[in-house]
Amino acid sequence: MKELNILFTAAGRRVSLLRSFRSAMNDLGIEGKIYAADAGLSAPASFVADEKVLLPRVDSAEYIPLLKSICKEHKIGLMISLIDTDLTLLSQYKDEFAVEGVKVLVCDESTNKICFDKLSSYDFYVANNISTPEVLKDSAVKMLTEGDLPIMIKPWDGSCSVGVNVINTLDELSFYKKNTHHPMVQRLIKGDEYTCDTYVDFNGKVRCVVPRKRLETRAGEVSKGLTVNDPVIIEAVIDCVNKLPHAIGCMTVQCFKQSDGDVSFIEINPRFGGGHPLSIHAGANFPKWILQEVTTGSCDASFDSWQDDLAMLRFDEEIIVPGSAIR
Repeated sequence: MKELNILFTAAGRRVSLLRSFRSAMNDLGIEGKIYAADAGLSAPASFVADEKVLLPRVDSAEYIPLLKSICKEHKIGLMISLIDTDLTLLSQYKDEFAVEGVKVLVCDESTNKICFDKLSSYDFYVANNISTPEVLKDSAVKMLTEGDLPIMIKPWDGSCSVGVNVINTLDELSFYKKNTHHPMVQRLIKGDEYTCDTYVDFNGKVRCVVPRKRLETRAGEVSKGLTVNDPVIIEAVIDCVNKLPHAIGCMTVQCFKQSDGDVSFIEINPRFGGGHPLSIHAGANFPKWILQEVTTGSCDASFDSWQDDLAMLRFDEEIIVPGSAIR
């Protein structure tokens, strides 16, 4: 019987993901606890974990020392981050955690910097001949006319679609340019939007890509989606991810497929995305593959592991706990 304790940082609302890891642990005969860490006591995922732990915000000087202490106290063997803001930081310390026997499932610092900073992402796409909507320099933005609109504006360091706005008038452009933190102006493209869950094994090889067509979103996450086995999208995603300096684990790649067949990339998140349950239910069992690699050094991930044309229709679910549990 194998043993493994897992720590999720920024567990937040990832109830389904923690349950999927527990299910995979049971299927593989792995004993151990799942720990959910968050900056608040009210994170829903912490109530489906075996134990919850409280962390300061990622910008605290105590963040890494406390994480190390938690890992040592609870004999953590695998740590997985579920938010963008601590990925780069964890990548800087992953070797120190490894010395203590903790596998931090995180890409190298160079890859995280490319993915977190959307301006760096754009430079990466351009340098590698990867199709992407043009990002406009300030000089080009000043020359825009009403005929050039609509256009997109968003924070270059944003997350969860916060601060993303479609601009239809020059007055709106002026307003949002002044009131968006770290604004980035980008050409607006049309087409079907896809989020592609991509599994990269511990040797850096892409082993599975599941394109999920985004039918409806809410609060920056897909609420209705559909798996689509599109070879053009899959090949484009493989090419994109292979050009990153170092990818590992779940890479969430967002793109548009336009009417002419062009696949244009807009964002890469080197972590589990909010729509991952659809891919897992379709058969692309990322939690199982990760656990197989951690415990045996290999996994049975494959491109034909998942079901095409499977839909996810989300709804709200409640977790009811005593008020004292969140104070």
